[in-house]
Amino acid sequence: ALQDPPRADVRASIDACRRARIQLAMVTGDHPETAAAIATEVGLRRDGDPVWVGADLPDDDGELGEVLDHDGIVIARVSPEDKLRIARALRARGHVVAMTGDGVNDAPALHEADIGIAMGLSGTDVAREAADLVLLDDHFASIVAGIEQGRATYVNLRRFLTYHLTDNVAELTPFVVWMLSGGRFPLALGVLQILAIDIGTDTLSAVALGAEPPSDHIVEGPPVGGRLMNRTVVHRAFGLLGPTISALSMVAFVVSMVAAGWGPGEGWPNERAIAAASGACFLTVVLAQKANAAACRSSTRRPGQLGWTTNRLLLVTGVVELAFALAVLYIAPVARQLDQAGPPLWGWLVAVASMPIVLVVDGLDKRRRARRRIQVRPAE
Repeated sequence: ALQDPPRADVRASIDACRRARIQLAMVTGDHPETAAAIATEVGLRRDGDPVWVGADLPDDDGELGEVLDHDGIVIARVSPEDKLRIARALRARGHVVAMTGDGVNDAPALHEADIGIAMGLSGTDVAREAADLVLLDDHFASIVAGIEQGRATYVNLRRFLTYHLTDNVAELTPFVVWMLSGGRFPLALGVLQILAIDIGTDTLSAVALGAEPPSDHIVEGPPVGGRLMNRTVVHRAFGLLGPTISALSMVAFVVSMVAAGWGPGEGWPNERAIAAASGACFLTVVLAQKANAAACRSSTRRPGQLGWTTNRLLLVTGVVELAFALAVLYIAPVARQLDQAGPPLWGWLVAVASMPIVLVVDGLDKRRRARRRIQVRPAE
């Protein structure tokens, strides 16, 4: 007797695919009884799932797609032409098709599929050239790992985008205020200060967000889709977090000016006081952005629910960026080049308070949207 048992991790991988709403089909050249036995053993085929032979498949592509559109189906004794028709028929029904293969004859089907997956160990050079993805270990579990990584990367792109758009709103606000006042209101942040924020304090946090570990439920349910800049991103960046940080930074600037003796209807204090107020605005944006980075780790869950130390890279970058901000504020030659100085006590208080304020505003919004989802779901 001969036996070629499936790998032990295949059943768990198939279960993961089903939780991710991925339909599975076995397409093989083996005998139908052998194919059905293996498919049942690994959990791909369940009671009532059909088993077809390539020679019995419908000639019409429309009928073929209807027959194949069944999770857990097994198609045995298929030819390379059958495999190509299967990929075309499923794509015609609107499915995103991933097809595996290792032989020369599999190349057309791998090329036709949306994602051709070739075996790196046992596959031929022709199959690897025709594929979009090559499994170096030939494990089905590696496909599931790739799905998880792909979904996590897409979500991280949205985190990255929300974080940077929020920062842009905060940086643009001083120029808008200065412009609307006809230059009578001092410019709270200069160009060099904005470059320092972008390059010295935002870049590392953005990279850390891009490396956010996948959440436990990333492969539960269908993938996150739609545009990268969807309604949630626009709301959080332009309607919530961006305006919050903008308001806090301008409050820090005005409070610092008041602390220097300025009052409504009076002339502006000396350049030193304006530089200190600008430093307060700068520091507020930096600290508020650190809270924003924590808030952007998820669009639905608060940082405390994710765990404050689960993204350690974000903690390290936060320390480095704070050190950089303090250096450009208190190293006199650098501060003079940026037209800023260390903020007064009231400026410091507003800057430090900006972090919990951003987190509270973000948490309240996430709670509100969660309640709305709960209310809408029963109606659906």
